[in-house]
Amino acid sequence: MSVIDSLGMLVARKWIAGEDLQHAIQEAKRINSHKESVIMNYLGEDLKSKKLVEQNMDQIMQLLDQMHSKKIKGSIAVKPTQTGLIVSTSYFEKNYSMILAKASRYDITVWLDMEQYRFVPSTINTYLKFHKRYKNTGVCIQAKLKRSLKDVERIAKHNGMVRLVKGAYKYPSTIAFQDKRDVYNNYLRCMAYLFSHADKFMIASHDDKIIKIAINSEKKYHKRISFGMLKGVRSSLAAKIAESEDMNIYLPYGEEWIKYSMRRLSEWEHTKIIIRSIIQG
Repeated sequence: MSVIDSLGMLVARKWIAGEDLQHAIQEAKRINSHKESVIMNYLGEDLKSKKLVEQNMDQIMQLLDQMHSKKIKGSIAVKPTQTGLIVSTSYFEKNYSMILAKASRYDITVWLDMEQYRFVPSTINTYLKFHKRYKNTGVCIQAKLKRSLKDVERIAKHNGMVRLVKGAYKYPSTIAFQDKRDVYNNYLRCMAYLFSHADKFMIASHDDKIIKIAINSEKKYHKRISFGMLKGVRSSLAAKIAESEDMNIYLPYGEEWIKYSMRRLSEWEHTKIIIRSIIQG
C-alpha cells in the first residue's frame, strides 16, 4: 500500500462518519453532545445520469427526515453535480428546490458546496435565484479562486450567506492562486468584506491566525458569526472554540469516501493537516 493510500485510509477513519446514515446520525449526536453543530454531507458528485441523481436525492431526503426526527442540531451540504447539474440546469434547480422546501419545513439550513471551476457561475446564479424564495440556504466560496472576492461582494449585495473556505480542488494559475500565502491573503480580503457588508456567514478554517482575526473582528463589528471545521481535524481546537462561538463540524458520510479522501490529500497542505490531526487530535 502506497503512502497516499495509507493516508487515505486514515482520512476515512478520522474524517468520514461512516458509509450509512445510521452511523452518520450516531456521530452527529456525539458531536452535538460537545456543543458543536454539524454540517452533514452525503458524499456524491459528478453524477451524469438521472438514475444516480435520484438515488442521491432519496438519500438527502432521508437525511433531512432523520435530522428532524432525531433532533440533530445542524445543517446539510449538497453538491450541484450530485443533484443534477450535469444533467441540466433546470433539473438541478428542480431538485435543489425540493431539498430547500423540505429543509425549510424542518428549519434546517442547506449549503450548496462549490465544485470544479466550470460549475462556479451556475452554482452561484442558482443559489441567488432560490435565495430570494428560501432564506435557509447558503453557498460555499473558495478563497483559492481569483474571482472569489467579486463573488463574495455579489452575494453579500443580495443578502446571501457565504461559507468561506480555502478550497481543496486543483486549478490552473490562470484562475486560481497557487501560492498558499496568496490564498491566505485572498481569504482575509473576502473575510474583511463579509464583516463589513454581510450579516450572516461562516468562517470555515483550521488556520489559527484566520480564526483569531475572525474572533477579534466579531468584537470590532459587533457581529456573531459561525465557524466551521472538518470532522477529525483539530478537534481540540474546535471544542475550545465551541465554548464561546457557534462551531460547525463538516460531517461527510457514504460509500463515495475514496474520492473525497483523495481530494483532501491532493495537496501537501491537506496532508500536513491530517498528519497534525492524527498527532494532536
